[in-house]
Amino acid sequence: MDVLRILRKEESKLLAAQDKVAHRLVGLRGAINALSGDHAVRPQRVAQRRVSKLRGKKLSAAHRAAIKRGIAKARAGKA
Repeated sequence: MDVLRILRKEESKLLAAQDKVAHRLVGLRGAINALSGDHAVRPQRVAQRRVSKLRGKKLSAAHRAAIKRGIAKARAGKA
């Protein structure tokens, strides 16, 4: 079981690194596009797996309450 936990932790590290590299690549492509004078919109590769920043973390009571207020406000606006 210990080995499995270590492997999963390593996988999450690599996925986070992949997301960082993908983000830098998008910025680099934008800079190339801006400097090249060719302003045609090209489809970008979408990250295969997006990892939420809040995944596995506990929210404070104030944060949960703020989310509930926002949802209630959005529902009231639609009605």
